[in-house]
Amino acid sequence: MTPNLDSLLTALGERPLDPRLETLEPLVWSRIAARSREPAMASVWAWRAALAALMLSAGALTAGSAANATPEASPFAIHSALAPSTLLGGDR
Repeated sequence: MTPNLDSLLTALGERPLDPRLETLEPLVWSRIAARSREPAMASVWAWRAALAALMLSAGALTAGSAANATPEASPFAIHSALAPSTLLGGDR
């Protein structure tokens, strides 16, 4: 014959508590406190994004200063004064 659920629950209620349960709550709260002391992942990603934006800005500023450099004096350069089109164009 199968035991009745009510009798099983009554027997479980009459058993003494496991002594390990007394240390469970302090253990949980200590883990929660340890996690709250760690930096949040959102703040870590915010710092990484700020650093990436700073590096991109620095790269754009240095690339902009390189664009203002004097043009190369070569007949094969894109904007060269020695290009054949400028030498043969004459008085146009």
